[in-house]
Amino acid sequence: MTIALVTDIPELTAAAATLAQAYGMPNELPENATEHEFYLELTLDGLELVWHSRPDLQPLQLSFTHGPQAWRQQQGGGRQEAVVRALGIAKGFRPTVLDATAGLGRDGMMLAHAGCKVYLLERHPAVHALLDQAVVHAQQDERIGAWVKERVTVLPRGSLIDTEVLSAAFQDLKPAAIYLDPMFPERGKAAAVKKDMQMLQALVGGDSDADRLLPAALALATHRVVVKRPAAAPFLSGQKPSSQITTKKHRFDVYVKHAYS
Repeated sequence: MTIALVTDIPELTAAAATLAQAYGMPNELPENATEHEFYLELTLDGLELVWHSRPDLQPLQLSFTHGPQAWRQQQGGGRQEAVVRALGIAKGFRPTVLDATAGLGRDGMMLAHAGCKVYLLERHPAVHALLDQAVVHAQQDERIGAWVKERVTVLPRGSLIDTEVLSAAFQDLKPAAIYLDPMFPERGKAAAVKKDMQMLQALVGGDSDADRLLPAALALATHRVVVKRPAAAPFLSGQKPSSQITTKKHRFDVYVKHAYS
């Protein structure tokens, strides 16, 4: 699916063209409507994802400075968060984390808020662009900009299993921990719980190659890999974890290679 990045605001035309070029996207919608079921639109409020055939759904905007995600940053980030506990953040220790399926960056930003240096990796073009722009704007925010600049880096678009593209970056990174949250193909009512996730499911679908992520992550991480899964989902790659942390709807499978020193 080709994702275009456009604007209908004349004063943003140049900016939209620049962003489209930076992200390797066309700057015009194709004539055939079926070719732009989804597209990115630059507005005065920022970049947003539009679902052409679902005008009943508001365009998806990603922001870490206002809205629900900003509230979560203000309220959370402590040891009580399941993802924080799964990564082994305790007693002042903060591992360097590669969030290798970053998506909308919510858990990655939570880990950064907890004090970790976090690298965000996302392979879908539209999701990567939304994430990158949200982090850029967060770095410019007077309230959170200082720690976001210090702790959060969005890597070039790619996948952990696309080593030809990112192997050099990975060799230099050497993360203590890798976090995986592959898209799981939910069915029925669960897929419509959150409208933004409903949109992402339609855009991205399930990660059919998710089982390949765990071996790659275990080879790269120096100390541990954490995998977020729906409570009833099978183990990634069929591999039993060292331990688990569970919540009402999800579980965090923890694969320990070495104890943090």
